[in-house]
Amino acid sequence: MKIRPNILWILLVAISISACKKFVSINPSNQLITTDAVFSNDNTALSAVDGIYVQLRTATPSMFNGGLSIYGGLSADDIFNTSASTNYDPFYQNLIPSTNGTIGGIFWSSPYNIIYRTNAILDGLNNSAGVSSTVKNQLIGEVKFIRAFAYFYLTNLYGDVPLVLTKDYQIGSLLPRAPVADIFKQIISDLVSSQSLMGSSYPSQGKLRPNAMVATALLSRVYLYQKDWTNAMAQSSAVINSNNYSLLTDLTKVFLINSQETIWEIASPSEIRNSAEGSTFLPASATVKPAFAISNYLINSFEIGDKRKVAWLGSNTVSGTVYHYPSKFKNRTTTSITEYDVAFRLAEQYLIRAESEANLNQLTQAVADLNQIRTRAGLTLLSTSLSQSQIINATFQERRVELFAEWGHRWFDLKRSGLIDAILSAEKNNWQSYKALFPLPNLQIIYNGNLKQNPNY
Repeated sequence: MKIRPNILWILLVAISISACKKFVSINPSNQLITTDAVFSNDNTALSAVDGIYVQLRTATPSMFNGGLSIYGGLSADDIFNTSASTNYDPFYQNLIPSTNGTIGGIFWSSPYNIIYRTNAILDGLNNSAGVSSTVKNQLIGEVKFIRAFAYFYLTNLYGDVPLVLTKDYQIGSLLPRAPVADIFKQIISDLVSSQSLMGSSYPSQGKLRPNAMVATALLSRVYLYQKDWTNAMAQSSAVINSNNYSLLTDLTKVFLINSQETIWEIASPSEIRNSAEGSTFLPASATVKPAFAISNYLINSFEIGDKRKVAWLGSNTVSGTVYHYPSKFKNRTTTSITEYDVAFRLAEQYLIRAESEANLNQLTQAVADLNQIRTRAGLTLLSTSLSQSQIINATFQERRVELFAEWGHRWFDLKRSGLIDAILSAEKNNWQSYKALFPLPNLQIIYNGNLKQNPNY
């Protein structure tokens, strides 16, 4: 699929492109969905939805374009910035002020702009008589998935957030924060609907637009975070048992375009750039410091003989200091396009199922799933005689060394496991529990008096 925004889509989303600093205070565009032509037929409707995928990667970093891997890794204990930075230091030191521009931009306005788009498109599709039912169902499924995807990260970063389900800025501008439980309820509703509306095949070249399995992959993660072990196991099993994906034995090929392990990939506009992680994490040459280096805490968590440490970590020695850096993605430049951002991959589904099985006391099955990951990594098999708590701990250990520097997994795992205080208080100076949630952007609280700040900010 080539992502090509047209003039109709530009009119449709002109408001949100300009709203990066203050989502809730923008006046509606006079041109916003004023013509039925935007949804007059299958092609124009597809162009409108294509615009969402363009916006996912219009800037580097953004929430959906490397930002979670960078700032989530800094906030946890995956990586550190190798040079002092007013941009990165607050995240690594967990001293983020509510006036921080990154908080206000890529982690608030960017996802809410996308949520606004999804709401506007859903309204247009639902009222369209010109779009065929097959295309309409697929596109509604895609758009609901994207909305759920955005809300998943918003609520995991901030906790309670406004639940905006309308295209009307006048309404959205004054919404208070909705409880996390309500956000997750909406996420699940959107994903269940997406599963039923989207087909089993990818409606694009490669894996650039989601299908039903992509919605299932996110739904399994959502249920995991809700500690709904039975449903998490069922959804991850659906992905695994589909036989559409497989674990690659060659770890250097996992993140290539259309890899057998990837479930959903996000391409750059016009597909002219490689992954944000590759361009961010890989140093320009073997003689310079990488911008971000792997922490000693992560380095020391790899077992001897773990192939992931060799395949997914690089190192440069500069002025006598060794800097290890993430090298899951191998292509830093745009000379050849070989890698896109990987939002979901099969290994996570095995880990979701293993954790769910362990919590359901299905210990033999949990060990078998963990051993799928460990075998691929060249490690010895875990024993089936391990206790339930040992298996749960082993699951989090495997998540740490499998999913590091990807989409903030470590940051979210620390929080949902209840281990964040014990681990980060030992690893970072001045850690306090309230820092597990980011502060709401101060400007948003000024614009919307119904918003209340997270405690202690």
